[in-house]
Amino acid sequence: QPNLCDEYRGTSPRTLREGTQFAFNAADVPTNYPIAQHLEMSFLRSPPRQLYFGCMKASRSAGGETALCDFRKVYQDLSPELREKFATKKIKYTRKHLMVGEKWTYDVGAMLGWPQLFGTEDLDEVEEICLQEQAPKVTWVGKNKDTFLQEWIDEPYQR
Repeated sequence: QPNLCDEYRGTSPRTLREGTQFAFNAADVPTNYPIAQHLEMSFLRSPPRQLYFGCMKASRSAGGETALCDFRKVYQDLSPELREKFATKKIKYTRKHLMVGEKWTYDVGAMLGWPQLFGTEDLDEVEEICLQEQAPKVTWVGKNKDTFLQEWIDEPYQR
């Protein structure tokens, strides 16, 4: 399939659905876990242009709904002054992953350790993957230099 990806580089803990090549769980968290509205993987150099949602197994309990948001409408509802700031100011992204993700946290991004994110515990291999994906340079920080960190400044928002 052209342009479909079977690797997930987002921050939520997700797994590829068994028996599929391109379908991931929405998030490997309890159904009552709060996930804030967000722009899916917008921090990546090449974020997905299309996403598809489906239900492969109906929930037997309450929760698990996926609320969708039209961020074009959100943008239009912002004050002209704030839209002007988005159009003229740059944005700084910071991505940080520990070697082992945190289990009991409301920060979904902290749940995923970098070995799980990249499928390897080899720091050099992680750097090579990022290079191949034209992702920002990786810096290894922390006491043991085993915490993944990427920081970069991006251009102003473009409509």
